[in-house]
Amino acid sequence: MRINKVPLLVAVLAVAAVGCSTDDGQPTGTGAKPPLAYVRYINALPDTQNTTVRWIDYIEYTPQTFVNVAYRGIGQGLYQGLKAGSRQFRVFNADAVDFSNAGNTAVLAEVTQSFEAGKYYTILFTGYARAGSKSVKIVEDVLPSPGSNIAIRVLNANTGLGAVDAYKVATATTAISGSPTFSAVAGQAFSAYVTTAPGAFAIRATAAGDAANILASAAAPSGTAGTTSADPIGGATVAGSVITAMVFPASVAGSKAASSTSPSVVYVIDKQPPRTTSP
Repeated sequence: MRINKVPLLVAVLAVAAVGCSTDDGQPTGTGAKPPLAYVRYINALPDTQNTTVRWIDYIEYTPQTFVNVAYRGIGQGLYQGLKAGSRQFRVFNADAVDFSNAGNTAVLAEVTQSFEAGKYYTILFTGYARAGSKSVKIVEDVLPSPGSNIAIRVLNANTGLGAVDAYKVATATTAISGSPTFSAVAGQAFSAYVTTAPGAFAIRATAAGDAANILASAAAPSGTAGTTSADPIGGATVAGSVITAMVFPASVAGSKAASSTSPSVVYVIDKQPPRTTSP
């Protein structure tokens, strides 16, 4: 007589699958979620083709979406969970035909850096490759909670413009006057955050101390208020939003960088407003 053992095997596997978890449902054992830091990637290299970041130490709990990022672009998904501790990554030229193929292309930078659990970081690839000045800057982002207001800061993403002043004004064509909202922000550096009431605004950037010549202007995204059925989307008009205005120089003529014939301001939402829906 033949005995069918499959049901017993299935039962054993089922017990194994459901028997190892914590009170909050997280798995335990070798597959448990490790402490995570959170990282995002900005490509501020104005004289090189798109770039891809690959982590070369671990696969699990490691961002896989910083792929084919154009000049002035941000890695897909914004902040991504990263296993905390000492981590190693490389920045590659994105393959012109198959941008998932990084690893067979030129290595532009290699970095080993310690990332602390629970903290947020920006990885800024900046400088000029042709001049041999490219570098990776890793900045811890201490994100405020502005409550009923919004918080804004400026990133001067490269050295090509020198230090910049940035004015928060009503629209991208509003004349600037008085003192800049953000003064003499050095190249490859962030300003401090300032807090202000929600409302439409634009950033107009000039060379430090030269209010007569506007380098770049752009209105901030307005955002979308939350409802009981949809969470808010961060922006100028939505309380609780935390925003960075990034100032970039023009791309280098004749290079493979995404074309940008003049300096520009690009926005990124650092922190979304509080949720308005229930889990």
